[in-house]
This record gives sequence, C-alpha cells and structure tokens, in this order.
Amino acid sequence: MKNDTGAKRPGRLRDSRLLWALLSLCAAVMIWVYYTSNYSVAETKTLYGVEVTFTGQEAMRDTLSLVVSDQDVSTVNVTLSGSRRDLSGITSDDIKAVVNLSNITMPGYRTMSYTLSYDTSVNQASIREGAKSPSTIGLQISKLATRSFPVTGAFEGSTAEGYMVDAAEMTFDPAAVTVTGPEDELNQIAKVQVTVARDEVSAAFTAVGNYVFLDDEDQPLEFEDVQADVETVSVNVPVSTVKDVDLDVTLIPGGGATEANVIYHVKPETITVAGDAATLDALNVISVANIPLANYLTFEPATYNIVLPNGVECLSGETTATVEMEFVGLEYGLFTVTNLSYINVPDGYTASVMDANKVVTVRAPADVFSQIAVNNIRIVADLSGVTTTSRVPTTVYVDGFESAGAVGTYPLYIRMEENQ
Repeated sequence: MKNDTGAKRPGRLRDSRLLWALLSLCAAVMIWVYYTSNYSVAETKTLYGVEVTFTGQEAMRDTLSLVVSDQDVSTVNVTLSGSRRDLSGITSDDIKAVVNLSNITMPGYRTMSYTLSYDTSVNQASIREGAKSPSTIGLQISKLATRSFPVTGAFEGSTAEGYMVDAAEMTFDPAAVTVTGPEDELNQIAKVQVTVARDEVSAAFTAVGNYVFLDDEDQPLEFEDVQADVETVSVNVPVSTVKDVDLDVTLIPGGGATEANVIYHVKPETITVAGDAATLDALNVISVANIPLANYLTFEPATYNIVLPNGVECLSGETTATVEMEFVGLEYGLFTVTNLSYINVPDGYTASVMDANKVVTVRAPADVFSQIAVNNIRIVADLSGVTTTSRVPTTVYVDGFESAGAVGTYPLYIRMEENQ
C-alpha cells in the first residue's frame, strides 16, 4: 500500500522556493527604485543667506591702510546641483562667499566677484555650482585714519530742589577719545558724548559711562569698523546751589545826605543765580554800585553791570541793573566862599592860593539849612606830597553843622615855590 503523505512533499518544497525567489526579486526592485529615486537622480538646491567673507583683508589694512567701510550686501543666494544624497545635508552655514581683496591698491568703490568656499563635510567634487544672486558685490574701500575727539557730556535725570547740574562744567577722564577707522566714517563724527543719568541729585558725584558718536545734528552714529582706545569714560559731575539773590546799591553819605534822605529802586530787584554751595550760603545781596551822595544834587536813572562772584552764574539772564534815586527832606543853596586855606605844606616849600573864591553848593536838612551862613564854610587843601603848582583836591567844612555838606568837588589852584 502506497504512502500518500510522503509522495507530496517534493512538490511543496519546490513551491516554497519559487515563492521566496519572487519575494527576493520584488525586494531588490524596490531597493533599486528607492536608491535611484533618492540618491542617484540629479537635482538642484538654492541656499539663501550665504555669508560674505573676505581674504587679504588684514594684508590690505597693514600694508596699505585700506579697509572695507561698506558693502552692498552681507549675504548672497547660490544654487547648487548634485544628487539628492549629496545635497540633502548642505545648509547655508556650510558655504561662504569669499571676496579676494589682494589686488586692491586704492580707495574707492569696487564691484567684486566672489568664489564659494565649502565646509570640509561637503563632498565638493560631486557638487556643481549654478546661479548666484547677486553675482557680484559692491565694496567701498576707504583709507584708514586716526583722530582724537574731545569728550562732551549730557545729564539726564533730576536734581533736588535748590540744586542744578551744569553739563558744561563736567570734566572727563580721559578728556578725549582716539578713534581709528575708515576716513569717510571718521569725517561724519562731530563729537563724542557720554550721558549720565541720576535722580534727585544734591551733591557732586563721579560716574563711569559709555559714550556715543554724534554727527553735526547730534544724531547718534554706529560703525562696525571703528575702533577706539577706550570703551568707557569717567565723568565728574559738579552740582551747584540755585538761589534768588537781592540786588542793592551802596550809598556813601556825603553832601549833607544820608541813606535816610534817599528813596531808590533797583530793577530788577532779584536775580536767580547758581554756584558753589559755600559761596552762595554767604551771598544774600549783590551791590551793583557804590554811589557817593556828595556827587549828586539830583540823580538821573543809571544802568550798572551786575558783577557776580567767581564761580557764580546768573540763571535768570540779567547782566545789568537800573537804579532810580531821589533826595527827600533836604534843601540846598549856593555860597560864595572866600575862606580858602591849605595844610601839610612840604618842608622847603612855600604855598599860596591863587583862587579868590569858590561858589559852593551846600545841602542840609531843611531845619538846618536855614541856619547856615557863608562864614560857616571853609575850603581846605591837603598839600601832602605836592611840590609843583597844580590844582589840588579839597575838603569843604561847614563848621557847626555836622548834618550839612557840600555837593560836588572844589579843587584849589595852589602855587608851590621851593624855598631858596
């Protein structure tokens, strides 16, 4: 009797081998299709924002004192061709657009071509370069220069009541900043300014701050290629006291008049000043003029300069003051005086009065003036040191009346003769 089970096994084995052969063939085809579609087929790729760099820049700077002060673009876009496998891992960071500066010898504007430099991770042999945008780069080549700019200051903030910060009086260490960079950029700089900010300031202080470059219109400037010898500046900020001070005049009694016989006005009455606290603490009144009352029978309005102590500034802006003055409670009259004399004749000399008389204006309070007679008045010249014939200043005495006096001056013509 036949064994049916054993007779069927060879057929099944053949069927199994055929199936596996078909599966292997399908797998091979799929792998081939995947490989050719993903790694071997050529394609293109555009990289954006590829950085522009330079070669020969240091040599151009060191030997010719030339630098790149400006460039039209700082990045470019490039298109590459290659297999998907070769292009898949490349980014903009793997490529540089390199401009060769070694042939530049003069300042000016240049249009330069560039080459692409690849990172070592890129299989450059399998990459083909396509379009570049832009295809050239415009460069401004400038002469390198060095200049020194004085430091100025600005204060931002607030002061306590009665105090003031004067930026014009700030001092700086260093007082100037030395800057090296493209000449056309340095030409834009008008000044170097450091700004100090603080609130409720009531005393002088020192601060350290950064500075900025400003143009002629006080607009800030920013440069990439400019180098300075210092990064910060120390600023000494003086703080002044602010105070209202009265204006006055100094009246010198004479000619029968005292301050009690005068009504006067000073315009303006007060000014606002700023200065050192110690100076202003002792300053309450500023006298704009010394007025000898003996020189005036009447007084026309007069203008005087306002003289301030050293280190004190007038914030309210006044430079002059006007004084108006009138005499009250006095009477005056003319007297022809013949009592003319002298004192202190130098040894070895003889003196004589050549004037016969002097018409003198005498002034006194009303109740006194009516009692004065001409014989109360005498004119005396002091001849100390006088050895030549000349007009000599005198003193007018109104004997018996201390509150009376002469208005004006009355010199005597004195003849001096040396004794033989």
